[in-house]
Amino acid sequence: MNSPKRRLTALVMAALIAFACSGCMTGSVEKLYSLPRMSEQYVQLQELIGQRLDEGDSYAAPTGGSNRQSIQLRDLDGDGSPEALAFLADKSHIPLVCVYRQDGEGDFYLDAILPGEGSAVAGVDYADLNGDGASELILAWQGAGDLRLLSVYSLGGPDSAGQDCLFSAGCTDFVVFDLDGNGVEDLLALQVNASGGSLTMYDIGADNAVSTTELALSSGITAVRRATPGTISGGTAALFVESDLSGSGLVTDVFAFVGGQMKNLTMSPLGRSNVFRPDGLYAADIDRDGNIELPSGSGDMLTWYSLDPSGSQTPVARSYYDAEGGWYLVLTGLLKEDLTVERHGVGGDEPAAAFIVPGTGSAPQRTVLAIYALTGPNRQDRAEVDGRFILRQEENTVFAAQLLTDELSQQDILDNFYIIYDQWQLGDL
Repeated sequence: MNSPKRRLTALVMAALIAFACSGCMTGSVEKLYSLPRMSEQYVQLQELIGQRLDEGDSYAAPTGGSNRQSIQLRDLDGDGSPEALAFLADKSHIPLVCVYRQDGEGDFYLDAILPGEGSAVAGVDYADLNGDGASELILAWQGAGDLRLLSVYSLGGPDSAGQDCLFSAGCTDFVVFDLDGNGVEDLLALQVNASGGSLTMYDIGADNAVSTTELALSSGITAVRRATPGTISGGTAALFVESDLSGSGLVTDVFAFVGGQMKNLTMSPLGRSNVFRPDGLYAADIDRDGNIELPSGSGDMLTWYSLDPSGSQTPVARSYYDAEGGWYLVLTGLLKEDLTVERHGVGGDEPAAAFIVPGTGSAPQRTVLAIYALTGPNRQDRAEVDGRFILRQEENTVFAAQLLTDELSQQDILDNFYIIYDQWQLGDL
């Protein structure tokens, strides 16, 4: 097996060969087929990292979040030149982060090594948390199970006195989001354990002093499923935290700043959010007004509510939730009536939901729409017979609809049809 240094040499040689061959072609054809030339600085950076690999370290990319590369470039100090961060593990598989800066000639040098905790880097982000124009480095070190250690580092500028860890604290996961609307990013840490759940906001002052504000999540939750930054009515910033409630469904806690204080707008006097519904249905901008609405209810007919800063909820839409088929439909137009839904073919490869609207006067009730979740062989062919049209194709299922009235359009159904996702990866925030 090739060593990391040999692979590095091969990469550099490929770039050199591409450069050497560039004279064999001319004009746009040359640009089309030639490989990009690696800059001397990045070849030199790779050599520095290669030294660590030769000494026994190995690449260990972050396991969660949106920043998952083994080598990441970020201008942390705001001087216009990027720093490089290499995510590695030592011979004992302990994670570490090597920080490389550029000198006056543009060459990289190793500036700091941040020793890790636990088994991996579970998440990384970069944000100016104190408003000084430089970005702090935010790391979540993976511990046992769902436990993580959240650490925030101020790396300072070139040749700074030290690499300060501003604080460390336990967390389940974290979100970076300007919740209080002051133009400076806030660090919001979620924590769930046997005694309950909480959201902690860390405020870092200009002198790097850290203060915290902590509010409870709903009682009875067993895990945080998803945390989504967004806005509520009036454009107020809010964080929507959706959690498992003892395996019986989902609850949403909504946090916002009101009157200069962070509040949980959906918390009831009983210590639990008043927004509860079946699993797989998450808060979303269901009416496309730019704000996030909340689904709530039990059974298959659910109501979506807008939320204002006072905590008042206003119904804005209804949806039919088909847990067996794995989809839901927001009800619009004719479907807003007091309809009923009959399910057919449950357990087979062509389960269907028939939407029935009530009769008027002497006219009887009538079926106006059928939606199918097709599995098994020839499912795509079956999705296009008898006037059916395809709504969505998933790995093992094709969803199709059949209009039985001209009072609805295909676009009405396509625009309001959604798949139920049973699991979300919290680390993908």
